[in-house]
Amino acid sequence: MPKWLPIVEAYLNERKEKGHEKTVSDHPIFAYVTVWLFDVGNLGRALEFAFAAIELGQPMAGSIRRKWPGFIADTVFDWAELQAEHGHSIEPYFGTVFNRVVGEWKLPEQVTAKFYKFAGLALLRAKNGDIAPSHIGDVDRLKRADQLLEKAADLHKHAQVKTVRNKIAMRLRAIEELNRQGDSQPD
Repeated sequence: MPKWLPIVEAYLNERKEKGHEKTVSDHPIFAYVTVWLFDVGNLGRALEFAFAAIELGQPMAGSIRRKWPGFIADTVFDWAELQAEHGHSIEPYFGTVFNRVVGEWKLPEQVTAKFYKFAGLALLRAKNGDIAPSHIGDVDRLKRADQLLEKAADLHKHAQVKTVRNKIAMRLRAIEELNRQGDSQPD
């Protein structure tokens, strides 16, 4: 990586000076270094390079038969799953890619649904990584999670969010009941 990174940085600086002209120019070193950055876990730099690759029309590294958006989405999703399972933050990388998945990139509905589902579940995770709607007291957070899960179900019928959505509904009813009881208590 130390040998190739300066070459890629020089290439990107040259492209910036020319105004990021979108000319499909196959620069295999750039493509491979970008993939390697994902491989070594340098997601910040990897995303910076990958987004530039899309902007510049850079083809994917030779042996990978995917386009950049699909590769980025799957790679960051896999990373985020691992982080979440261990109770670690998935930001800013998941959020950055989520915004592109739902707003810019045309990916299969199943992939987009997977992102909506994961974003919804992330709002329900406890510090240890477990999904626990019953431990969430923030009504807005529960409703936002439910909206994301609903969108996942709308996009892909096999999103498997029904049970979690039912748990959210139960939690919201319990909070509402507690609030009603609190309102009826004399001061």
